[in-house]
Amino acid sequence: MDIWVAFGRYAKVETERMLLRPFSFDDSDDFYEITSNPDNLTYIFPSQASQEESDFLLVHYFLKEPLGVWAIEDKNSGKMIGSIRFENIDLSAKTAEIGYFLHRSFWQQGLMTECLKTITFMAFQVFGFKQLSIIAHKENVASQKVAMKSGYSLKRRFKGSDRYTRKMREYVAYQMTAMEYRYE
Repeated sequence: MDIWVAFGRYAKVETERMLLRPFSFDDSDDFYEITSNPDNLTYIFPSQASQEESDFLLVHYFLKEPLGVWAIEDKNSGKMIGSIRFENIDLSAKTAEIGYFLHRSFWQQGLMTECLKTITFMAFQVFGFKQLSIIAHKENVASQKVAMKSGYSLKRRFKGSDRYTRKMREYVAYQMTAMEYRYE
């Protein structure tokens, strides 16, 4: 099966507590609630000063090319609380990075670990990836804990230019291969 067809087929995925689904412009207010608060985005992208800026980001980074990108919806509240997505997909090598963020008030509940484990399972068992990576800022301990709890291993530390500020930052790269993957 073509990976894009598979992404389309699995545009909606349910976990125990979350619904992973395509973004919608109806998420605009929930998205702005996340993007307007810099505490939610310390390691992701700059906070958005206005609803208009937030809507631009929502459309151009999450709605424009929807396959392989999921909004995270809390089943209890119906609120969009974050995102998880494949980035830097290399179809010939069958590799990708996974990026994610979550509204701060939902941190430390194991929700992102639940989502990452689900996407990792799908990546190896459904989409046919051979290797996945998670790149995090060195000081983003929470994201590193999510990666480790989901079975990823630290592979390297490096310095690089932040994609938004262009400042040199320290990063860590976590990785998992299809051979290393173990279904829990």
